[in-house]
Amino acid sequence: MTLLDVQDLNVRFSTGEGIIHASRDVSFSLDTGEVLGLVGETGSGKSIIGQAVIRLLPSTAEITGDISFDGKNLNTLSEAAMHSLRGSSISLIPQNPSGALDPVARNGDQISEIVTGRFKKRSDIVNRVHVLLSSVGLVPSVRIADEFPHQLSGGMRQRLTTSIAITENPRLIIADEPTKGLDFRAREMTATVLADIQKQNQSSLLLITHDLDLAEQLCARIAVVYAGEIVEISPVSRIFAEPRHPYTRALIQAIPKNGLIPIPGQSPSLLDLPEGCSFADRCEYCADICRLTHPEFVYGTMNGGVRCHHPFSS
Repeated sequence: MTLLDVQDLNVRFSTGEGIIHASRDVSFSLDTGEVLGLVGETGSGKSIIGQAVIRLLPSTAEITGDISFDGKNLNTLSEAAMHSLRGSSISLIPQNPSGALDPVARNGDQISEIVTGRFKKRSDIVNRVHVLLSSVGLVPSVRIADEFPHQLSGGMRQRLTTSIAITENPRLIIADEPTKGLDFRAREMTATVLADIQKQNQSSLLLITHDLDLAEQLCARIAVVYAGEIVEISPVSRIFAEPRHPYTRALIQAIPKNGLIPIPGQSPSLLDLPEGCSFADRCEYCADICRLTHPEFVYGTMNGGVRCHHPFSS
């Protein structure tokens, strides 16, 4: 059953230098209990998509397209109705935990202020805080709850924001670069926590990451984002074994375990996008049509598709 459906999402920002095309004709769906990864290089527009879904973009953003959650059109909901959905039904694990946490509030208090409305007894509130902290590996929970964010490591702060995000058992969790800046051990712990939470609560997870190893570990499907648009969607096993878009193949080859082969060139400016394929200048398979005509996204079998004039055969 489809929980989240995004169709033809476009996000633009008007600046003194021109219009930034942050997201272009983005379409995807996410089923109940499914994990979908949005992967791509830094600056590709992945986080913009997540923020558009939960309606946390600044008022300067020009947004078109349809975003439907559990049959509700999020674009037409009042701000009050959207506010009630955030946290209770849709939750965001932010990219920067330090910026999301209150530095002068104890860790436990940052959770308890959310659950206070659900419990009347103080003992029940405290118990719920300890359960949530323990569920993300923050133990001993009594000590952690009494400390402040600055007393935690980066990985522990990331898990604290995760515990806050799952307080109301949301049906959809948007995790924005949850392992960015973490060392290997903290990254592995975060990956384990996300997997456990998703399985225990049967939540849908939209994983936004540049970490392809993490995406391969957690996701059922992957959508590859380049220059603000999705260039390929496919089940995770197929996308790593048989990538169809040249950018997807290059991205996989750039993983350390695959040789750390760098992708030549740079992504185009979102202020000045090319007329043809956005990847043309970096693609070794580029032909004349690639520079002249922007490719359409063509859906195929196995719940996937590709945006390329000459995709690799599956």
